[in-house]
Amino acid sequence: MEAITQTALTAPGRLSIRPAAAAQGEDESSFAGTLREALSEVNRLQREADQATLDLMSGDLDNLHQVLIKTEEAQLALQFTVQVVSKVLQAYQDISRMQV
Repeated sequence: MEAITQTALTAPGRLSIRPAAAAQGEDESSFAGTLREALSEVNRLQREADQATLDLMSGDLDNLHQVLIKTEEAQLALQFTVQVVSKVLQAYQDISRMQV
């Protein structure tokens, strides 16, 4: 069984897990790089949803369903990110409370 070392948010609510062998040759193989990549993806989704909303309000876009889908994708990605941060902080606190 291959070791799992890298995860990244690829779409709202979808997590991509790559084996250690695949992560070795990549520039963003560190935890910080993976986190940076995931946060930039969430930020991109938020910006796309904001732009779609502005386009709808200005009349450039007339497909309300597309705007709602983009907004929901951004919201789900943000909720997922908040949950991951919460779990990481909880794990850190659990480790810091361990007696040595």
